[in-house]
Amino acid sequence: MKQNPENIHSDNMFYVFVAFKKIDERPEYFIVPSKEVAKQVKDGHKKWLDTPGKKGQAHKDTPMRQFSDKDGKYLERWDLLK
Repeated sequence: MKQNPENIHSDNMFYVFVAFKKIDERPEYFIVPSKEVAKQVKDGHKKWLDTPGKKGQAHKDTPMRQFSDKDGKYLERWDLLK
């Protein structure tokens, strides 16, 4: 995603990320509060910038950001939408 989520968030705004599986399997849905997305992409990008690349070089800044929920904290959390 682009860097916009770092600055666009509110208590009643959520992201729904969809992880597609095999063609005959139901996708996984991750319902994430926008404030959590903003924090994670901002912190993650800063950490990436502060970490040297494979050859020890500094990373060049980019507008791209990454979000992940490896622990499944937001997997199928439809209840957050109240």
